[in-house]
Amino acid sequence: MQLFQFSSRSNGFPAIYDANKTLVTIGVTQLLVISSFIIITIAFLLIIPGYGKKKSIYVIIKAIISVLIGSTLIIATYGQEWEVGDVTSSVPYRAGQKHVFIAHISIKIGLRSINITLEEKSYNQVGHSPINQLIKYNEQFLWTWDQGRYGFGPNAGNLQKGMRQAQKKGLPTPIIWILDYLSIDGEGLRCGRLYRTAGWYCHILLWSAFSAWIMANIFLQSVGRYTAYLIGLTGAFEITSCIIWLTIRNCSRFIIRFPNGKITPTFGSTFWLTGSAGVFCLLLTFALIIMDLRYPNSLSAFLGVDILDQYDEHVVRTIEFDHITEQDNQVESIELEKFAGKCATKDLGVIFLKRRSTIKRAQKNLVHISSVPVKIYNYDNDMALYGNESIQPLSSSNDRTNNKFTPPILKRNIM
Repeated sequence: MQLFQFSSRSNGFPAIYDANKTLVTIGVTQLLVISSFIIITIAFLLIIPGYGKKKSIYVIIKAIISVLIGSTLIIATYGQEWEVGDVTSSVPYRAGQKHVFIAHISIKIGLRSINITLEEKSYNQVGHSPINQLIKYNEQFLWTWDQGRYGFGPNAGNLQKGMRQAQKKGLPTPIIWILDYLSIDGEGLRCGRLYRTAGWYCHILLWSAFSAWIMANIFLQSVGRYTAYLIGLTGAFEITSCIIWLTIRNCSRFIIRFPNGKITPTFGSTFWLTGSAGVFCLLLTFALIIMDLRYPNSLSAFLGVDILDQYDEHVVRTIEFDHITEQDNQVESIELEKFAGKCATKDLGVIFLKRRSTIKRAQKNLVHISSVPVKIYNYDNDMALYGNESIQPLSSSNDRTNNKFTPPILKRNIM
């Protein structure tokens, strides 16, 4: 029986365990997001030795930039510091108690919730603590995403339900005080509704930006131009979310007053991180577009994309190629010499690669030619052939030479 006697039991009474302490000063969701992206970064770094010296540098730069953009999107979505504010004031602990204590009160507002921290500062002062232990609370109240009906009934919103549960739990008065400002939805005081609405729209935009970021990573291995467009779309979504939060979150100044001060929320680190990431994405987009227009081959080498995938191969006569060259020189896109004067016969042709692009005037190089001439045979295309005619036998060796590339036409059987 000694095996089943635990150290937490005493004189046969039920087991008493210590309190399960949790991290109240660190967002667990943010910690998980950051840890997951760190693991992805480490995985990329582990495969770097498999590349060459120059290519490994390119892979490191691409991986770090991509992971940074993706991590900022998730942190912005689940971050709790879009707006922050704090105050140190003397406040009552419970309603109806005459004892007050000095406390540091801080709020952190995110897209989907508000985090309220209450920490006593007068614990070591005799006669200032209302209870015989340190007062330290950290509570989170969600408002995702339904506003609910007016009041605190079963059909009310999540924030109103959270306030009612806090009252039943007996949380300190300062926490209930802050919730009271956000739970009231009427008489011109709709702070909670406006924060919830702004968070909802920003939530949609940031997840749209995350989808664009995933598509940008897919096109990163195929078409650099599309990657630039999608990164720009990601940055545009992030900047738009900041603008929406700035304009919708509160039409008037949100101020929470206390006996010895007031809390005036200001933009926090998550807001500035989202805006900075959006500006960075737009700058990166402009850089990629300029590189694609002026230095496409260097950009393809940096992204690891096959350069020939961006070109279409054409075979034309030298006279036709000179005509194409003259047209392109009018827009100052290429500088090529005449080929017709150098060729001994008009049957010689040129193989050239023409880049697929919709912005031709800004391109530096649209055409790349081959130094090997090509023999182009003459075909008499003036005589029409019909399917119900039989093929005549070749009369001479010259006819066989000129028609060796002509596909045979089968004789049509008429029933």
